[in-house]
Amino acid sequence: MSNNDHPRTKLNNELQKIYGPSAPAHIRWETHSQGRPNDLTWHATVYIDDMNYGYASSSTVGNAQDRAAEAAYNYLRLERSSRR
Repeated sequence: MSNNDHPRTKLNNELQKIYGPSAPAHIRWETHSQGRPNDLTWHATVYIDDMNYGYASSSTVGNAQDRAAEAAYNYLRLERSSRR
């Protein structure tokens, strides 16, 4: 996977198109784990302007964030295409 295909990079690039240099001020992540220390499930939620745009869970925090970023990216693209 090239760096441009990485879910968090794709989401960041899309937010840069929308908000320009102020994009970081519009995104917030929440992550937490649940379960036994040797069998954790990580949960990640991405908020854009305080609205939930993506949620995912996985056995690693990075994968949970990637999957939530992909969900948020897809939602943003759908939202933007419906405005045209």
